[in-house]
Amino acid sequence: ALRQYHTAKSTSTTVAMAKSKNSSQHNQSKKNHRNGIKKPKTHRYPSLKGTDPKFRRNHRHALHGTMRALKEVKEGKRESA
Repeated sequence: ALRQYHTAKSTSTTVAMAKSKNSSQHNQSKKNHRNGIKKPKTHRYPSLKGTDPKFRRNHRHALHGTMRALKEVKEGKRESA
């Protein structure tokens, strides 16, 4: 609503701007639950970005050794992985 304010210093009338609504959370929870709140999809191989560089180096060598052992088992050079 528009209101008029009179100040003691001047005799001029100033008109205040109408106030605007800030926010309303009414009905938002119901809307969110209509299709269900889903968990984020997980990937089989999460990114190693941001992990400890020392761990990443060791991980690379460990993977190489594992692949080599599996290859040897497949060829019959080794009894178990």
